[in-house]
Amino acid sequence: MKDSFHTDIEQRGWMSLDNAAKIFPPVISKSLSSVFRIGCELSEPVRISSLRRSVEETCQRFPYYLTSLHKGFFWYFLEYDKNIRPSIVAEDKKPCVAFPAKKGDYPLFRIVVLGNMLSVEFLHVLTDGGGALEFFRTLLVTYLRNCGYNVPYSEGIIDPSSPIDASETEDAYNKYFKKDVPLPPKLENAWHLPFETAGKGYLGIIQAEISVTDLKKISKENNVTITEYLASVYLFCLQEIWNGEERKDKQILRLEIPVNMRRSYTSRTMRNFSLFVLPELDLRLGYFSFEEILIHVHNYMQIQTDKKLLSKVIARNVKPEKNIFIRTTPVFIKDLVLSAAFRKHGATKYSGVLTNVGIARMPEEASGYIETLSMIPPPPVKELKVSCGILSFNDRLCISFANNTANNELEKNFFSFLTGKGLKVRILKNIWNEKQNLSQLRGNTR
Repeated sequence: MKDSFHTDIEQRGWMSLDNAAKIFPPVISKSLSSVFRIGCELSEPVRISSLRRSVEETCQRFPYYLTSLHKGFFWYFLEYDKNIRPSIVAEDKKPCVAFPAKKGDYPLFRIVVLGNMLSVEFLHVLTDGGGALEFFRTLLVTYLRNCGYNVPYSEGIIDPSSPIDASETEDAYNKYFKKDVPLPPKLENAWHLPFETAGKGYLGIIQAEISVTDLKKISKENNVTITEYLASVYLFCLQEIWNGEERKDKQILRLEIPVNMRRSYTSRTMRNFSLFVLPELDLRLGYFSFEEILIHVHNYMQIQTDKKLLSKVIARNVKPEKNIFIRTTPVFIKDLVLSAAFRKHGATKYSGVLTNVGIARMPEEASGYIETLSMIPPPPVKELKVSCGILSFNDRLCISFANNTANNELEKNFFSFLTGKGLKVRILKNIWNEKQNLSQLRGNTR
């Protein structure tokens, strides 16, 4: 399979963007980077020489990431270059800064290092959190092995010497698209946090750890999953801020929660394959207690993650690109249309984002060398203001909030709510915004 893949990619020299990736090229900018991060804290400083060797070995197993973004006459595409490699850079003032992707001949992911911290940042054009986590797990185990530690490629981690499956590069959205499926209903615009953005380029990060065992216990007591419990806390905290507002022009609170479609469909794709479910509260119906929100979110998630209903979302996303008029429209016109559609229908429909990448399963032999793993979501658009990413490793669940305002009310309320339920929350060191005063937040969560 590996030889057949290389023959195909070397003959063609390019790949089309998957369905989800097509929205990003027209809208990415310095302020809307569409870059996310998977990272870890190790028990010792990163060894650069071992890392370089590990990056080389890992990249050879994931050649479909060795691409750069280019603009064709009708569509953007990914140009393959067997010699392209991600840069290994020191930690910047903030995570998830934009790639110069539109300049071409530039890799769409980077390796970031600071002391004990090792991270990979991806432009969403390449993949989603599920694909990025698979790459990162392979890189991490390869790195530990190159450091001399006896760590096997177990727990489903891809061995760099293993053959490449052709399905790893498939556009799974198109594979599972059904043309006769009806589209989902249109949504009303949602309420947004009233905070002012802190200025161009600002991104505050707050991270915290919670015991997976404790969180699973309280979730089970409420007959919900961990994602459903944390989504309910998020909506409850949004409602509390909404209640404090004098002007209540919009009364829909809605969360965007990405769902890894590889779990519902048979797909090994390493490209984007996520869809969103959007649990909401209609505050025109009155105040929702936390218990009511739990029931509401649980029922919504159970219904909306059904494969038949998810197929409606796939149909909505894929149908436009099947239209012959759209297919033959020049890309510069598509850029204008997609940018306008993103502004009108993008963040206007939801009040927050909660991305739970899931569990990062690592070999038991690696546990002694890894302190924590985390996921930082793409910087939120100016309307959204705050987004949240979650990743679990062993008994540690790491929650990362990305915030483009100087107001941490949502994060403080979120973590204070969890401590009020008896959960121990440990606020992690903020290395990106040292001037930001977190003492009050820490005081609320211990």
